[in-house]
Amino acid sequence: MRVAGKWTSVLLASALVIVTACSNDSSGGAGTSKDGKAESPGAAPAASGQKVKIEYFQMKSEMVDVVNELIKDFQSKNPNITVEQNNVPNPENVWTMRVSTDDAPAAFTHFPHNAVFQQLSKEGRVVDLTGGPLMANVSPALADLSKIDGKNYLVPIAVATLGVYYNIDMFNELGLQIPKTYDELLATADKIKAAGKTPFYFHDKDWNGIRQEVVSRMGLQIPDVQNFLDSVMKGKAHITDNAEFKPFAQKLYNLRKYAQKDALGTGYDDALREFANGKSAMWYTGIWAIQPIKKSNPNLKFSMFPMPAATADNTKVQVSVDTAIGIPAKGKNQPEAKKFIEFMSSKEVVQKYVDLSGYPAAINGVTNNNKEITSLSNLIAAGKVYPTIERVWPPGVNGDVGKATQEMFATGDVDGYLKALDKIFYNKLNQ
Repeated sequence: MRVAGKWTSVLLASALVIVTACSNDSSGGAGTSKDGKAESPGAAPAASGQKVKIEYFQMKSEMVDVVNELIKDFQSKNPNITVEQNNVPNPENVWTMRVSTDDAPAAFTHFPHNAVFQQLSKEGRVVDLTGGPLMANVSPALADLSKIDGKNYLVPIAVATLGVYYNIDMFNELGLQIPKTYDELLATADKIKAAGKTPFYFHDKDWNGIRQEVVSRMGLQIPDVQNFLDSVMKGKAHITDNAEFKPFAQKLYNLRKYAQKDALGTGYDDALREFANGKSAMWYTGIWAIQPIKKSNPNLKFSMFPMPAATADNTKVQVSVDTAIGIPAKGKNQPEAKKFIEFMSSKEVVQKYVDLSGYPAAINGVTNNNKEITSLSNLIAAGKVYPTIERVWPPGVNGDVGKATQEMFATGDVDGYLKALDKIFYNKLNQ
């Protein structure tokens, strides 16, 4: 595909620059060297009794300590295999550079909705796992959600979604119920504001956080939006042809009237800290914030509810595969890498992983023990889910969408925002 190939080349060049810029950064997981690779990855295939070292390129920095503990368990059962976890800054770009230059780690995590990962998989740089034993324990629905042109290149372990965090004590103090519809959400926010409290904290300084909100709410609120945007990207329609987009944009903007002062000057870490300290009743972000909130304030009583749709029956949750493990086509020690993935995707190990991470599992038979996400998990179990629509967007589009929305929040120019979206999406797949 000509367009995807162009973007792969652009991101590869960017990755080379980033790796150079980060060469003096010493952060990372076990076995990380300064050049973004695990030190001395074993190249020899395992003979009888021979020790083998494999690199596990793991992209989630908040899970480094958890994964190190799981690696210890694996190595105790497989004394001839040493696993070195590698977690570096800008991991997606580093991964792209390494796989593109045939310097791939033995096993890695990635995201099946990532456009560059999809392109490199289609180019044959990642092992096709479709229908194989490593996929045997994966939920069929989530296996389907992870497919790229009908094939599975990653073993899904856990999924991510977003929801509205809420302060339980503040809700109880004001006699508030969990809103079941979008109008009820606004009515709840009005009551909180009337009580002299801040209804929502937003981290609008970070366009990436804005992008996450836009993508999830667009998928929830605009019918068949994925197919419509596909038509726009093929040059067959314009954003303004769809009457649903203006009220969608207006809702995004109007919700900011319930925000704290200077939401555009508030970053993610600031919003997390302030919500944890009881400064707002609600905060909309992903389930990845659960453990950091608990660490910031162990005494806060909080939970989550799904962003409500116009009607309760239409409320669903966006699901994306958050942790998934694959093998490069030219990777070293593939038998050992597969053995490690088999361990990491086993029911017992995934149970430990999701208990500590707070994420719903993609593996059958794993129980959700995190009470904060019960309402979200119930919707997932009921199949009331929708995929992240950005998985079919070319690289760079999601960032442009986040920045354009940030500009709308600053100016209030909804019509200008729609024109900006049209410029971002129109004919994109033909460029």
